[in-house]
Amino acid sequence: MVPNGVDCAHNHLGQGEPQPYRLVFSGALQYRANYDAMQYFLAEIYPLVRRQVSDVNLTITGPAQGIDLKGLELDGSVRLSGFVDDIRPLVAGASVCIVPLREGGGTRLKILEAMALGTPVVATSKAVEGLDVMDGVHFLQADTPAQFVDQILRLFRDPATRLRLVRSARQLVEQRYDWRRIGLRFLDLLEHAATKRLEDARL
Repeated sequence: MVPNGVDCAHNHLGQGEPQPYRLVFSGALQYRANYDAMQYFLAEIYPLVRRQVSDVNLTITGPAQGIDLKGLELDGSVRLSGFVDDIRPLVAGASVCIVPLREGGGTRLKILEAMALGTPVVATSKAVEGLDVMDGVHFLQADTPAQFVDQILRLFRDPATRLRLVRSARQLVEQRYDWRRIGLRFLDLLEHAATKRLEDARL
């Protein structure tokens, strides 16, 4: 099976200086799963983080036209970036990438992109479905509001854990999810299939 992937050359390290207490969520709110994730995070998790760290702020990337913003508990510490030509500096400039998805399917490219850019990820088990990642090695898993708060605060306060996750996650995407490596594996599969077909035709 050929996995989905990320361009590690395009999404390289050093595209932003992580700002203290800055969170980022990458995803258009028009997609129901993203909207649900932010509705959940802003209502049940973010206020608990703010009680611990008053300077925390959150950037939500992607267009928000036509979205019922009244359904989201927004305040002055939450920024809706709208459409931007390049979200890499926004992701790389955050201390933590949050992915509190509770529904939806498909490969979470936002997670791979954050890992490639060197931004540590806190995500639900639902969010990492289909990815070959390990909790505590490549990301921090959080499936309850209390867990999310604890993991975010851990990354804010523990530089060693943050650095370890960043290094392990970047290594993972380079080795397993980089489009260049995936392309080579795909070509190998095609060549193997073509060779087998020729061999079968000779029988």
